[in-house]
Amino acid sequence: MTDYPYPIIAGEEMSESAIFHDRSKLSPRYVPEELPHRQAQIEQIIHVFSDAAKDPDRFPLTILQVVGVAGIGKTSTILRSSKIIEEQFVKSRLVLKTAYINLKLQGGNKYAIYRFLLERIAPELPAQGLSAEEMLRYLLRYLRENKQYALIIMDEIDYLIKTSKDTGIIYDLTRLNEFEPDKPCNVKGVVFIARSTEFYSRLDPAELSTLGRVPMEFHPYSIEQVSDILESRAGQAFNPKAIGSDVIDKVAEITASPEVNGDVRYALDLLLYAGNLAESQGTGRVTLDHVRKVHGQVHPSITTEEIEQLSKNHLVSLMALVRALKSKKKPYVELKDVRLYASELAERLGMKKIDVEDYLDDLKARRLVDIRSLKEIGLHGASLAELEPALMNRIKGGEK
Repeated sequence: MTDYPYPIIAGEEMSESAIFHDRSKLSPRYVPEELPHRQAQIEQIIHVFSDAAKDPDRFPLTILQVVGVAGIGKTSTILRSSKIIEEQFVKSRLVLKTAYINLKLQGGNKYAIYRFLLERIAPELPAQGLSAEEMLRYLLRYLRENKQYALIIMDEIDYLIKTSKDTGIIYDLTRLNEFEPDKPCNVKGVVFIARSTEFYSRLDPAELSTLGRVPMEFHPYSIEQVSDILESRAGQAFNPKAIGSDVIDKVAEITASPEVNGDVRYALDLLLYAGNLAESQGTGRVTLDHVRKVHGQVHPSITTEEIEQLSKNHLVSLMALVRALKSKKKPYVELKDVRLYASELAERLGMKKIDVEDYLDDLKARRLVDIRSLKEIGLHGASLAELEPALMNRIKGGEK
């Protein structure tokens, strides 16, 4: 185990840190006011909805797809754009509610997703006893009767389609204007965010037709662009003189490499953990050695955001796998080994017995776990020494 702390949550700030001014600025939950090198995409999205606030009842339901690999600003760009669109509605003395749903977190089936959607837009409406389709009808009626409008953002849609047998959510949300065709649809837009268009192959022709085949594609950042982004974020997160341009350039170089493929989330994790290491060593400054040490031990496939998205049962299942791998000292273990450690962990934490098979399958879909057979279960290259305390920190830190 390394000699630097590995807190997976970046939100709580230590007082009088010699390194950090505000480490929460390195969190994946933080969306900055300015997004370097994504202004063109923001302007394009705003242009798509430019007439919505002028005459919303005549503005049609608009479907938008955003596609690109992980960590290249898709979600931040959409969320920043939605804030600007909301402001345009306010200027027109109208209300636009944005409902953002991460389908890795709130997904599962249509009922769960639509219930969450209803809670976001109309929390006073009861969802109990309603079918999935009835919830959508109630939502549309609520918006119309209260003269409000909505923008729906569905993140990780490809993950949902890959793991769920019910792909009808795309058909439903792209045809909201047909629920009551004689009345205006107050949902002005539905945005689907995906890492690729591979999920198209799982859609039937009707679903694919309503979705369309022309996504807005986000390309990975160049090394110069990554450097600009990190310089901006580091200026908010670190104390003056705690980090230099040499460190920023090194992290940018690592991030732009094929191994990381421009994933800025990994770059932010790298800065956070390097800062933690410098802080624990009392050096007063982040150095290249700190970056090299952290990068050599933390794998980009398991980032802060990935772990934050896991439920407690997922975390315990992953922890059980980590402990089984440590115990056996092999790259792969059998399912029965993971079951044994999961049972012990659940009992110690006062939890019900966990069916680890289901959670391991989902962790495989998230590309965190490698399952070759029931006798060969491993991790996608993550450091066991670093992952174990990170998972325990998250398990003890809060339930989902």
